[in-house]
Amino acid sequence: MSAPVEEIQAANLVGADAQTGPPATAAPAGGKRGERRDAPANEKPSSSHHSAEDEKFARTTASGPPGAAPQASGSTKLSGWFHWHEPGTSPEEKRLLFKLDWFLLSYSCLCFFVKWLDSNNVTNAYASGMQEELGFGPGNELSWMNTYFTIGQLVGAPFANLVITVIRPRYWLPFCLTCWSLFVLFLYKCNTASEFYALRFCIGLFESAAWPGIEFTLGSWYRKSELARRSALFVISGVLGQMFSGYLQAALYSGMEGHGGMSAWRWLFIFDFILAIPVAVYGIFCHPDTPHNTKAWYFNEWERQRARERIEEEGRKPVGKLDLSVFKRIFTSWQVYVFPLGYALWSLTVGSYVMQYFTLYLKSTHWFTIPQINNIPTSLGAVNLITMLTTGFVADKIGRRGPVCLAVGLILIFCYSVLAAWEVPHGLRMFVFIAMGTYGCFTPLLASWCNECCGGDQQKRAFILGLMTSVGGAVVIPFQQLQFPSSQAPHFKATHGWGSALAFVIALTLWTGFGIPLIQKTQSRKVQSDEYQSEAEVEV
Repeated sequence: MSAPVEEIQAANLVGADAQTGPPATAAPAGGKRGERRDAPANEKPSSSHHSAEDEKFARTTASGPPGAAPQASGSTKLSGWFHWHEPGTSPEEKRLLFKLDWFLLSYSCLCFFVKWLDSNNVTNAYASGMQEELGFGPGNELSWMNTYFTIGQLVGAPFANLVITVIRPRYWLPFCLTCWSLFVLFLYKCNTASEFYALRFCIGLFESAAWPGIEFTLGSWYRKSELARRSALFVISGVLGQMFSGYLQAALYSGMEGHGGMSAWRWLFIFDFILAIPVAVYGIFCHPDTPHNTKAWYFNEWERQRARERIEEEGRKPVGKLDLSVFKRIFTSWQVYVFPLGYALWSLTVGSYVMQYFTLYLKSTHWFTIPQINNIPTSLGAVNLITMLTTGFVADKIGRRGPVCLAVGLILIFCYSVLAAWEVPHGLRMFVFIAMGTYGCFTPLLASWCNECCGGDQQKRAFILGLMTSVGGAVVIPFQQLQFPSSQAPHFKATHGWGSALAFVIALTLWTGFGIPLIQKTQSRKVQSDEYQSEAEVEV
């Protein structure tokens, strides 16, 4: 039976217990959700089905006079929103989650930090002497470096994420990280645009495994109610990588210029490689793979079993296998069309390149020093960090992604409208550039949404997450070259860059705020109807 049907039955069971019998409690350690046992009168319910409101009601009616209305303190209301574990989580399960957060989430964050450090380093190098030293600029070399990088991601992402269902993630992800880091190292020797293009393609090819691969593994371990905030933290690490790249380049410009006979921008690629290798080693020894094949040294047998049960209880037990049937399972599903379209619309807003355009804007004013040009755009990262944490908590709490996407989309519509108008005071333009840091929350929201909707079909879930990256890259390549060529920065007046991006922001807001929720609701009802019909036929 599907997860929505399970939840309806569970809710009915909780309601019946409240009226006619003793409270349902969590099963003993290792037991499955939904099993019942009689609890002592002084023992509080601990079932994960009980909401924070159920627990507050139980406490109030136990201590207050008969018939008194339940009252909730302000601190209790706040704790209902700002909690890391779901109410009723047992100490043993909290310990399991702590280990997951410490090892899986920490590696995921470090890997994504390095990924964005390596994705953004070319922009910082370009603004810190590379353009002048190598004579770049008129030929849109920076845009082409981004394009070749994106082509590499487009080619690699879907297949890289199918490989992860065959090769253990703790081998595959660190292998890809090591490969792209070597190509980053080689950038320090480049002197021509064609050399940069070739290496950026190779970097994109292996980096394509990072985002969908890590989202796949996070979706394999965490519940739906835990996933959005973990995905947000994971993506925040990429934002920090963007920020750190600017800080590192600024520090190198001040302290390493001319050392070893090299410009500071060349040292940036060397330092990025040095930072990546310990992360790859950490992943090999500490990544837990997936719940159904984990051999992680830090889990005991109960924790391995409970990790599998947590996912199976939500109807996400791994099903299917990597054979010819995978194509039918993928391309006859609604998810394969809905989520890549959403990610493509997000990519067409070129939000992931906003920090680059902000850097080029600051350089075009001739009002700022090189360290300031590298440091000021990192303020977008602070906005991104706050937005991702907030939206992740809210999405998990309300159990819906659509309203959150709608709210953020309205903020972005305002920002893009100002940039499309352009003829505004410098202070307002600076404000909206920084406020556009809110764009990043769409990535973890869409990824966690996809993980949730694809259930236990590992190959379908892995392929769609990879396809999202590829489709997003495919549509943005011509769009970026035609609408946002680096030679037209920062106004892009001749190509109507900001105006066209505004149109896609509006489409993204409508699609994620209304379109996907409507399709999800319709498909959920269809699945429930088909299951009830099948059960009725079996009974007859």
